[in-house]
Amino acid sequence: MKKSNTVAAIAVVASITLSFTIGSCDTSSNRPRKEYQGREDNPGLTEDRGDNMAALDFNLNDIDGNNVNFMSEVSKNKLTILDFWASWCRPCMDEMPNMINIYNKYSDKGLGIVGVSLDEREHDWKGTIKSKGLKWLQLSDLQGWDSPVAKKYGVQSIPHIIVIDQKGNIIADNLRGASLEEFISRKIE
Repeated sequence: MKKSNTVAAIAVVASITLSFTIGSCDTSSNRPRKEYQGREDNPGLTEDRGDNMAALDFNLNDIDGNNVNFMSEVSKNKLTILDFWASWCRPCMDEMPNMINIYNKYSDKGLGIVGVSLDEREHDWKGTIKSKGLKWLQLSDLQGWDSPVAKKYGVQSIPHIIVIDQKGNIIADNLRGASLEEFISRKIE
């Protein structure tokens, strides 16, 4: 009798865990990772250009409805952070103070940030940008997890942060907090 209750409890926990990780801001990816290692990390993310992994280009609308080309933005900066996020994602909101700090500290040294929201409701997306005081470029197609850009980059959890150099090479993937700031500081100075 005890064994069947244990098995049933394990099945319930597994079911609940699965329901929270599919289509949600999976927090299991909160651990910092080292510099981007290549195609094995995320097969949907990049095209191989020899030793470097190239960021994939895309066009999305900004908060004013203007169509923006991503690689045009990348070319303007020494480094660009591509940040996939959503207003409903608690880990994303927890990371925002760090992103604001990094932007304020390094934007005048050649850092750009491009936020790509996985929100589906325009008022949630725009309201969060305004309430958090996000000064950097924000883009979205308001398609949530069905966003072709998120799929193109193989985004399976958010926040998902990618660092790209001026030539369009991915140089780091999934760094957060102090690890992200240390990396930016080292690469931009």
